[in-house]
Amino acid sequence: MAGSVIVGSARSDELGKYSGGTAGDQKQKTTPDRKGEVSMQDFYVHKKGWKVIRPINPLHATDIAKAMERACNNKLIGYDQGQRLNILKATTRTTKATECDCSSLVRECIIEATGKDPGNFTTQNEVSALAKTKLFHPAVEYKAGMRLLSGDILVTCGKGHTVIVVQGKSAATQKPVQYFPQCLSPTRSIVDGLVIVGANGSFENRIRIAAANGFPNYTGTVHENSTLLKLLKEGRLVKP
Repeated sequence: MAGSVIVGSARSDELGKYSGGTAGDQKQKTTPDRKGEVSMQDFYVHKKGWKVIRPINPLHATDIAKAMERACNNKLIGYDQGQRLNILKATTRTTKATECDCSSLVRECIIEATGKDPGNFTTQNEVSALAKTKLFHPAVEYKAGMRLLSGDILVTCGKGHTVIVVQGKSAATQKPVQYFPQCLSPTRSIVDGLVIVGANGSFENRIRIAAANGFPNYTGTVHENSTLLKLLKEGRLVKP
C-alpha cells in the first residue's frame, strides 16, 4: 500500500523536537512537501497500530483531505506543542507564520471541512471526541490490506500520533453505508434491540455487526454490547 496512499500530519519541529522552534516550517523546501515539520509521507503502520476514523459525509472527507494537504504545503505552518492552538486562529490558509501539533491540526482540518469544532482533544481521547460529533463512523482498528479513503483520520491505539489520508481511494466512489433502523425501545439488551428492529440477534450475526462497527474481535463483553446498543438507539449502527 505504501506509495499509493499518502498521509499528512504535523510531525516535529526543525530540530526534531516537540517545542521551542521558530514559528513556521523551517524544513519545507519543495511543494508538495514531503520533508517539512508539517508534511506528507507514504502511508505506514505505526508501531502502536492505527484506529481508522472515517467521515460519514463523503464531501466532508474530501474537504478534510484538502485541508490537510493545504496545511502540509503551507510553509508558514510549523510544529510546536507549546503553541499548538495557534493554528485555530490562523487556519490552514494563514499568511503569517504559525504553529500546531498533530492533533490540533486535525482539529482545524475538521473545522474547515465541516464547520463543527470537535473540541480540544489530544491523541489520547481523539476517538471519543470525534465520536461525540456524530460526523464519523465508529473507529475501527486498521488491519493489513484495509482500503483507506481520502479524508480518513488515523490515530494511534494509545497516546501517540494522528494523521489524515490526503491521497487514498475517493470516498465518493464507495457504496453508501446502510444503518439498522433506530431502536426507540428502552431495552438494555443488544439482542432484544436487534430483534425489535427486525434483525437477527444471534451471536454469530452480532460478530458480523460488531466487526462493521469497530469491534473486529467481538466476544460479547458488556462494553462491546453497550456500545452497539447505544449506536442502535442513535440510529448509527452500521449494517455489515
